[in-house]
Amino acid sequence: MLTQKKSLLIPVALVATGLLAFLWWKTGTAELPEAPPQAGRASSATHQPAAPAANPVVSACGRLRGKPERAEALQTLKELQATLKAMPRDEALAWVRSFLDSGEDQATGLSFDIAAGGTLTEWPTLRTFLLDALLAIDPAAAAALSRAVLTKPTAADEWALALRNVGRVETSAEANAYLIERTESLIANPAWQAKPSIGYLNAFDVLVHTNATASTPLLSGLIQQKDRKDLAHAGFLTLDRLVQRNPVAELTQLAADTALQASRPEMVAQQFARADLRDPAQRDLVQAWLLDPARTGTDLRSFAAVYPNNNRFISNNLLTTEPQQSGADLAAHDRQVLELIHTWSNDPAFQPIAEHLRTMTARLNEFTGTPQAPASPTSPTSPTSPPPSSP
Repeated sequence: MLTQKKSLLIPVALVATGLLAFLWWKTGTAELPEAPPQAGRASSATHQPAAPAANPVVSACGRLRGKPERAEALQTLKELQATLKAMPRDEALAWVRSFLDSGEDQATGLSFDIAAGGTLTEWPTLRTFLLDALLAIDPAAAAALSRAVLTKPTAADEWALALRNVGRVETSAEANAYLIERTESLIANPAWQAKPSIGYLNAFDVLVHTNATASTPLLSGLIQQKDRKDLAHAGFLTLDRLVQRNPVAELTQLAADTALQASRPEMVAQQFARADLRDPAQRDLVQAWLLDPARTGTDLRSFAAVYPNNNRFISNNLLTTEPQQSGADLAAHDRQVLELIHTWSNDPAFQPIAEHLRTMTARLNEFTGTPQAPASPTSPTSPTSPPPSSP
């Protein structure tokens, strides 16, 4: 489906100490005599060059190796964060690259905690801390080094942050394809999938960021794993957010996914209930789905019970934020689609689902504050007749 691009390998920056050079001056064949040492100063024979600065990353690693309490571990990382921030950028990058390229790591005893904006406030390992810190030090270098990390299966939490770094910096079509391919590789990794970490589950957000509707078959397969609620839930949340961002592409695939409809009929119905019927393309998809003879009572009841489905799952994500709709926008939507449902109710083609249209109408009347018209006592079909159109 997607071609994998060659990953960019970043050479390790070497930090070398200067070499002390001794200059010997000669006049003819006779050397000048050495000047006597001045009072209060060491002679050149006993003078020692200054020791190179200690690697702050290695120092922090040593402190964490002692398995400190949570507060002490956080303090160690906060101090390292401040130290790196205060350094010249190239120097900080050199220390971080050196440690990451060494392959060394150290657990912190902390969680993978995402704050607003996609940065972390807790880091499970020192390497995840460094990948997170890199983005603030030098975004371009962070993206390049992250591509190097993504060439080998180090750890799911590391990959999640590396994917975030690339996604923050690179916006081309090539970058999107690369991110989708690497994210799918993360999700499909057997070891990581067997015991998914917090970073693993949050990496699904990259598919939302890249609008990866082509990854729907992968998500569908996860959702159908009823013995793996963790994977099924991650797949569902991702698919749900893709429906909200690209409803036509996603609903088209769901309409053709008979295996998912059979396995999770309520979930599929609730996704169709997200459609905005004011949009002709979405309206056609929903109409075809509702009137399909293959629709079951479960499908239709699940759809009508939540339509219009404007529920949102709010969370801090690595790359995306959830768009918010104002109350005025929601109210305008509900009034307009209520008129459409009235039109459907008066259309003979929709009579097979008239009961479900009444459920939808009742919900929309409640949302819009429209009074429900009483049934006519003289009409033999009044208990099942659709309400009259609004004026």
